[in-house]
Amino acid sequence: MTFRLCFIVPVLAALAGGCAGSFQADVPDIEITQRGVKMPGAPLATSADDSSVSSFFALSSCNTAWAKRLNSDVLVHQVTIAASGSLPNLEFIDLALVTASNPASPESQTELLNYDRSETAPSSSDIDVSMATSIDITTLWSADQAVIELQVAGQLPEQDWTVDLTLILSGKMTYNL
Repeated sequence: MTFRLCFIVPVLAALAGGCAGSFQADVPDIEITQRGVKMPGAPLATSADDSSVSSFFALSSCNTAWAKRLNSDVLVHQVTIAASGSLPNLEFIDLALVTASNPASPESQTELLNYDRSETAPSSSDIDVSMATSIDITTLWSADQAVIELQVAGQLPEQDWTVDLTLILSGKMTYNL
């Protein structure tokens, strides 16, 4: 899992000042990538028809601790599914759904991406969707664990395959000194 946090140095400098009060920062781009998400191959009998498969991964509290410790608001702005391994492109995916949930509270499921490929879409090695309105996942992100599930449908490969899944987040953090 890759975390790209471009704000660490300014935050540490502000906290090292030793002044009483509070510190607030907008964090514009936090990129979280889960590499090599394994998707099961479609059974041979269904290869002529559309089929669907799903996979999931968990983000533990150690992955999301910054949101808890710093009193954060966390928003999702963009989701990218990228071909990895030996896949040249993702043109076989007609539908993709990415959800996030707290296993301790199943009703907390939040839809992050609902992609429906148009018939005229060009071949591409990624599915990249920016949200018109950011999705607030603050409560989910503060849970002990968050489960991200990827479901896809289409003319799927018969063999297992992998993708990289990236979430682009932003946040507002407040720290009381």
